[in-house]
Amino acid sequence: MLDIFKRQKYLKLLGFYSGNLDGVEGPLTRCAYRKLQEKYFNRKHVDGIYGTQTDILLENAYIIWKNCKNFKLEEFKCECNGKFCTGYPHKFNENIIIYIQKIRNVVSNPVYITSGLRCKQYNNSLVGSINNSKHTRGKAVDFFCKKTKTLIGRKQIMDYYISFPFSSYTYCDGYYRAKSLKGNIRANYMANSIHIDVK
Repeated sequence: MLDIFKRQKYLKLLGFYSGNLDGVEGPLTRCAYRKLQEKYFNRKHVDGIYGTQTDILLENAYIIWKNCKNFKLEEFKCECNGKFCTGYPHKFNENIIIYIQKIRNVVSNPVYITSGLRCKQYNNSLVGSINNSKHTRGKAVDFFCKKTKTLIGRKQIMDYYISFPFSSYTYCDGYYRAKSLKGNIRANYMANSIHIDVK
């Protein structure tokens, strides 16, 4: 869990905290916890207490702030809508966030996240999902953009993605890539989206 000084630093960078970076959990720091929760959690999860889930939330918000100019944290939220989790059940692997921004830079058009973080309960309710999906570990993202409307466009993005040093696997409806493998796959549930994940 982040120490209080680092919490204050991240909260200040994110615009939730206006006090000194003194490592003391005073009223301004506790107020910042609540503001953070109110922005990102569903109402039932807002308690103003800095526990494990708020720690994960803060680290994820900082990772997005640090690495992304075109994405917001909310775009990666678990789609259970608060039924099973806070929306941010796991910490991101920072590489997946760096890589989705790299893809956005290359395609030069908006990239829409169709699936980011998932809690296990929500993941298990989805068609085509596997039990230990990397979405449940903050290591996967599904997305689409203008270029992914065609299989040729999807292949180009995926071939680019697999060259990244910590990329693991990528697939879409019609194609898959791993470091030294490529081939065809039927994944109708993906429509025009691409799945990417990291080691």
